[in-house]
Amino acid sequence: MLDYFFNPKGIAVIGASNDPKKLGYEVFKNLKEYKGGKVYPVNVKEEEVQGVKAYKSVKDIPGEVDLAIIVVPKKFVKDTLIQCGEKGVKGVVIITAGFGETGEEGKKEEQELVKIAHKYGMRIIGPNCVGIMNTHANLNATFITVAKKGSVAFISQSGALGAGIVYKTIKEDIGFSKFISVGNMADLDFAEIMEYLADTEEDKAIALYIEGIRDGRKFMEIAKRVTKKKPVIALKAGKSESGARAASSHTGSLAGSWKIYEAAFKQSGVLVANTIDEMLSMARAFTQPLPRGNRVAIMTNAGGPGVLTADEIDKRGLKLANLEEKTIEELRSFLPPMAAVKNPVDMIASARGEDYYRTAKLLLQDPNVDLLIAICVVPTFAGMTPTEHAEGIIRAMKEVNNGKPILAMFMAGYVSERAKELLEKNGIPTYERPEDVASAAYALVQQARNVGKLEVE
Repeated sequence: MLDYFFNPKGIAVIGASNDPKKLGYEVFKNLKEYKGGKVYPVNVKEEEVQGVKAYKSVKDIPGEVDLAIIVVPKKFVKDTLIQCGEKGVKGVVIITAGFGETGEEGKKEEQELVKIAHKYGMRIIGPNCVGIMNTHANLNATFITVAKKGSVAFISQSGALGAGIVYKTIKEDIGFSKFISVGNMADLDFAEIMEYLADTEEDKAIALYIEGIRDGRKFMEIAKRVTKKKPVIALKAGKSESGARAASSHTGSLAGSWKIYEAAFKQSGVLVANTIDEMLSMARAFTQPLPRGNRVAIMTNAGGPGVLTADEIDKRGLKLANLEEKTIEELRSFLPPMAAVKNPVDMIASARGEDYYRTAKLLLQDPNVDLLIAICVVPTFAGMTPTEHAEGIIRAMKEVNNGKPILAMFMAGYVSERAKELLEKNGIPTYERPEDVASAAYALVQQARNVGKLEVE
């Protein structure tokens, strides 16, 4: 089911080009890196494209082709699609624009493409899209830079915004497992792609950028099933009247009333993000297990970030855990007299990796704690780097190993890059701002509530 889009054995790039100014050049150049099957350029005028033998038509390709990327001018799309059907292609990504987003005539042409595809048993992503990626298969069937490998599948209705978010995540060292630019959703939509992603191993969470949904009932029915297996986070554009008008002219979709969407998301277990950063923060949290309650412990080497994080936690309806007296006594036994040993635990600036290890271990073992947020600001003491603090947190997680989620916030910019790498490698999502780590904690608790795992409110 849809696996031919993300792990194809043979790919045809129809409109592959030798001209660096054309999209077909970038798409084929990116796909040359794919190792999971053969990639064939199709160009009616060229004998070779980028040093690879080219074919006049997809039907001339000798091998099996289960995925076709169409980057030809609009007037040739229909005939190209028929040829794909005759070749036995299963999945088609139509990057070419000028269809449903242009008005009623364009919508009719789009519907004709869907009829042709279904006649031959094909499915379409697009038209008017950027393409698709599967970073776990080294597949980049787009004309943009490949995303960093990660665990979040991102489906975007806007191609350009989706591309912008890919570039943002590369800069911020955040990974995607898949990127799917759905464009006009003439055929495959959010619901069916989510349904496929619900059963994949590498996609731990599904993030959606939505302008409008055509079939609300279908979306809700499928989302209800998917959110029981995996978290789905939606960033909905067009909440305001002005935004709704802009969405309609952008992808030809009706944005509809935000109150209706909000109710639908709530009923189907979809988590709602209000900003791009919040969507990414929430989606990234799911490399950690789900908590059994909403009680949060915060540990830090500076009071300010601990207080700000406590504020953000409270704003999202989570609670600061009341630590057991035994935990408080043990913290007092090794932390300096100036340290604050109630929650948030402020170990003060002199805290070393060993203090992080012992504190994290105690907090994870406290029965009143459901989730731990470990904070580190840039250490100001000579010879100290955030790496030792990260190592302490990881050691505690591995030793206690009781299924309680840990989130980290390291506020040291480039100084903590190595520490963040270490934490992420060990499955601990790491953030730089209190609002981001709090959004992640909220998402974990909300998803635990969705799937009936929340025991303590």
